Amino acid sequence: MSSNLTSSHFLQEMAYPPYCIQPLKSWGMVAVGGGGGTAKTGVANAVDLKWIYLNQSSDPANDRCSIQNVNSFTQHDSVMRMVSLRKQHEYLILALNRQLKVIMLKASERDMDNGLAMNIPPPPPMTNIQDAVPIGPTQRTIRRRHNSSSSTAPMDSATMQHRPSIVLHRNGQATVEAIGNETTIVTSPTTRSISFSFPPPTPTSTGSTSTIINNIYTVPIQDQQYVNALVVCPATQSKLFVGASDGSLTIYEIIWPASSSSDRLIQLNLLTSFTAHTKEIDDLAVDPFGNWLISVSRDHLVQIRQCSSPFDKHCELDLRQFGTNKAVPTPKPLYRIRHVRFGISPSSSSSNATYYLYTSLIPQTIVDKIASYIVQWTENKQHQFIVRQRRAVSFDRISAIAVSNCGQYVSVGDSGGCVRIYETDRLKMLYEHRAHSIFVTDLAFLLREENYLYETSVLSISADKNLYVHNVHPPQTNIFSVSFLIVIGLLLLFLLLSQIRFRFH
Repeated sequence: MSSNLTSSHFLQEMAYPPYCIQPLKSWGMVAVGGGGGTAKTGVANAVDLKWIYLNQSSDPANDRCSIQNVNSFTQHDSVMRMVSLRKQHEYLILALNRQLKVIMLKASERDMDNGLAMNIPPPPPMTNIQDAVPIGPTQRTIRRRHNSSSSTAPMDSATMQHRPSIVLHRNGQATVEAIGNETTIVTSPTTRSISFSFPPPTPTSTGSTSTIINNIYTVPIQDQQYVNALVVCPATQSKLFVGASDGSLTIYEIIWPASSSSDRLIQLNLLTSFTAHTKEIDDLAVDPFGNWLISVSRDHLVQIRQCSSPFDKHCELDLRQFGTNKAVPTPKPLYRIRHVRFGISPSSSSSNATYYLYTSLIPQTIVDKIASYIVQWTENKQHQFIVRQRRAVSFDRISAIAVSNCGQYVSVGDSGGCVRIYETDRLKMLYEHRAHSIFVTDLAFLLREENYLYETSVLSISADKNLYVHNVHPPQTNIFSVSFLIVIGLLLLFLLLSQIRFRFH
């Protein structure tokens, strides 16, 4: 399904296979992570920060979208998952297979004379600044994204507190550095010390001891395990849930630094770790209010747990309602759930629910030639999740899913490289395009407050190393239809007035 109300644009070919993509609230950027792993294949491991422009490009054949690289942070292993947190600063927690790594993103200035990076404190309120120039990616403005309201409207003090600007001096270049990942450790604007790159992780028997080396904060994972799912409680940002390849669920308390500690990293304090599933955990999700944790595994179970201690299991989702395989002695469900996401209920929804649970429903085995589904669940008064509606997607297995922060849209990527966008009230498909040559690894909606040009926009990455943006355009008004309706309305009004006049005479 492709029409004049939708569009797809190729943005960039990555230098490595990307596995995860995360929108960042601080500057309207996105973070893309991936890599070739620890094998000596020559493929880099990195996290890249990028600005996405929805209506600006130097390519005449692609006049609606473009991309600008802001910075790239090399890692010692491939970045499989990442989550972002934000209070006084923006943080990223990276899952590097057998290690969790915390970095803090901060606006900085790169000295063009010696190539070193220097952190920039928030600029003092000044009326006349003669030696400073406000910076944007392409045009010299305070904007992060072209066509946003903050590009032209004056910014009040409250806006400045929540959306810090990046200020560049004449002898430097504005960028965003990662404290905890930099090759230069900055203690003050005048004193700098060079850091060494982080060595490969050494085996550990406990896997619970965090390490801080030259301001690089890492938490190792136990032997024979790797991180497969990562989620933060969105209501409080106080807990991190980690699902591993052996079915274990590890829960960390997120310790935030004091507001006065501008360059301090958040730290992870181990609360508990236990075996939740008998096989690999595929995905985790926490509801917007921080009540329920959903975990899905290849043991075909979907568990619902409390998000607070002691993290007891509340119930499980029944997959037999979607059909069973009766050809085997013990009937088994035909489907299993691969992805779980929560989304708020949009104001236009016909339901009274405050949020929905979205899951992908894929066949148990690859040889099963049956369709994959997207399923929307709602919570009833007995705190049980029941199916509200489901929609068949394709015969290619679903490989990625994302929900917009406004709750109005859900996007699905499949193993054939196709990306689809649905509205959430009726799961009506708005967009469909096979952009990639191989399976989609991750999807991310551009934040609604950063997108003033389209109804919604989705970024997709794939194992083919390509990055695409998919746009749903606002509905267009047909001037001829409107004119026809106006003429009909005037004609009916004339007839009505004529009848009234005839009766009175």
